[in-house]
Amino acid sequence: MLEQVDWLKAGKLCVYPTSTQPAIGSLPQKDSLDLLFHVKKRPIHKPVSLGVSSLEQASKFVFIPDSLQQFLGYFPRGSLTVLLPPKNSPDVRLGQNGLAVRILENQQARELVDLVGPLSATSANESGKKPHTSCKLAAKELGGLASGVHWIDGVCKGGAPSTLISYPSEITSGGPRRPEILRAGVVPENKVIEAWKKLT
Repeated sequence: MLEQVDWLKAGKLCVYPTSTQPAIGSLPQKDSLDLLFHVKKRPIHKPVSLGVSSLEQASKFVFIPDSLQQFLGYFPRGSLTVLLPPKNSPDVRLGQNGLAVRILENQQARELVDLVGPLSATSANESGKKPHTSCKLAAKELGGLASGVHWIDGVCKGGAPSTLISYPSEITSGGPRRPEILRAGVVPENKVIEAWKKLT
């Protein structure tokens, strides 16, 4: 793990396991994001999310609504990515209208972000290509060490990605101020709304 930590601190990338698909991580700083978007061949208008070990860790970057911790408790950890208002003006590649945050489920991934801080949490594949379930194979396909991509050994179960939602800053029982699905994923919309109603 220390080798991967040093790698990330040097501005390079690391593929790590999540509860769905391998993710490729970079520190949320310019040089690291430059490399990430180059390796993934990802357009800069498609922002990446941040993987964290807790909402407390995320609170350095985003404002956390009071009800969010309880809401997330209704779902398996890592199954939702939540768009939240940033505390500072982030790099455009982290989003302009909010910063998407995912609390990581995999223990190795959680240990990694505890050591280096939040990392980008985007699928470990070139944009438009189907991702591998093996972190090592995903890293190799992206060029491996020669391209600045290290990895943590692990195999993910695959399947649908996390569900991306926006989250309101206040609780209301109806109308537009409810979570909205921005990307379909492992948690269906009806389950998101069902959990929201428990808070109102």
